[in-house]
Amino acid sequence: MNSQMSWRKSIPTDTQEASDVSRLVPNPLVSVLMITYNHAEYLAEAIDGVIQQVCDFPFELLIGEDASKDATRQVALEYQKRYPHIIRVVYSRNNVGMNANSWRIFTKARGKYVAYCEGDDFWCAPDKLARQVALMESDENIGIVHSDWARTHKKDGIWANDYSKSVHRRAAQKYLEGDLFKTWHYPKILRTCTILLRKSTMAEWYASGLMDEKYLFGDSVLSAWITARARVGYLPAVTAVYRISPNSALRSGVNARVAFYKSALEFDTAARAFFSERADYQGGYRWDAAAGLLLWGLRARDWPAMKTALLDFWQHFTLIGFMATGLQTVTMRLPTLCRQPRETPRLP
Repeated sequence: MNSQMSWRKSIPTDTQEASDVSRLVPNPLVSVLMITYNHAEYLAEAIDGVIQQVCDFPFELLIGEDASKDATRQVALEYQKRYPHIIRVVYSRNNVGMNANSWRIFTKARGKYVAYCEGDDFWCAPDKLARQVALMESDENIGIVHSDWARTHKKDGIWANDYSKSVHRRAAQKYLEGDLFKTWHYPKILRTCTILLRKSTMAEWYASGLMDEKYLFGDSVLSAWITARARVGYLPAVTAVYRISPNSALRSGVNARVAFYKSALEFDTAARAFFSERADYQGGYRWDAAAGLLLWGLRARDWPAMKTALLDFWQHFTLIGFMATGLQTVTMRLPTLCRQPRETPRLP
């Protein structure tokens, strides 16, 4: 709750919303939350993927524009004028940061469910929301629904999508759905642009105290928390595309990577205390984070970071535990021999 209070205090008093109350859908079943910063090049594609959803229920799109230095706000406001019945744009004069930006648009969401798509990603399946809501409502034990996804890379100045090479096409089903707490740190699941869950569940997550504004991510924190309390539903279809952007937090230099893995170690320490009553909390996430810190510390020639990683291995793993956890981590990433059937959208 303290971190929630901190986020509330960090939201500027000059926060504004551009929307047309008289034309907005009155009772949206789903609120799509889209945080964006310096995404002018990509934002239109992200918004189009939401607008083109075909549903038999109303939905809304809240765009949290975080004082971008490019034309991102202009793009968002132009779309709001074109789709006043769906789009709301929230913004302020100064940048508030990823976590506070996400929090402030969440508090304004009116839907029973929330789905996420950041401004540099996009949805590629027009039935994503409809099918995910149907799956969620078919089983009260499901706490979150996700799907397969694909990556897009820029090659020769052009963004290329190959949906046939989806991320889950050779992922074992046991890591994708059901009770996933033991393997919540599997890096290919619960990608932000693929998830849908109840707004009440997200409110409980925020109130749990597990998430802290100092973390450089939110997806891992949510994955750990939600898999500890509910089953994961899965839609075996490529519905979203994650953009490998050179301007993302993890691709803005080796120092950013070092900071990310340090933050991951901080989170794992907090998570171990939070889940202390559960004997099935695994060490794989910490092993991953320490290994990442060691490797990226080496690339950055950051000797203190490398020392931190080595000491972390020493403090948290026996020799046998280090080897066993490392083997499990590697095994999780091994592709299945048989390709899994996945629905893919037609290429434009």
